[in-house]
Amino acid sequence: MIYLIILSVILIDYLISYFVPNYFNTLGLCPMFTLTFIVFYFKKSKSKNYLKNVLITGFLYDLFFSYIFLFNTLVFLLFGKILIKVDKMIRYNNFISILMLILFIFLYDLILFILVYISEYNIASFSDLIYKFSHSLLLNIGFYLWLLVIFKNKKILDK
Repeated sequence: MIYLIILSVILIDYLISYFVPNYFNTLGLCPMFTLTFIVFYFKKSKSKNYLKNVLITGFLYDLFFSYIFLFNTLVFLLFGKILIKVDKMIRYNNFISILMLILFIFLYDLILFILVYISEYNIASFSDLIYKFSHSLLLNIGFYLWLLVIFKNKKILDK
């Protein structure tokens, strides 16, 4: 069941990223629903297979979105390990989860910005990074809150 949910989230991510820029170019919205789901899934799952599922999610995300093979797989796995470490240090709740989501979205965008900046393309500025981050943050937090409402019963995610 979890793999069907992961595929559905990736599909929603793909559809939103495909259609939103075409119609609402000035908004600069960038869905990162798959990354949002990784943070959400940790809060709800607590299963031994969390890192394996994050690895699979990152690999599938690479297949759909990335031109850098295994980049998202490694980044998502790193974020999953960070979530596990944070959970051991402090009590993990929805507030901490949303803070981690904000941090991960910014770090993900920053890593991509640095890769683009050191490459030959050099098509983005730091202000573009901040603009993208700030304009898509509410969309991704809204998706997290929507997931909280949809998956009140955590048994669905553990199957």
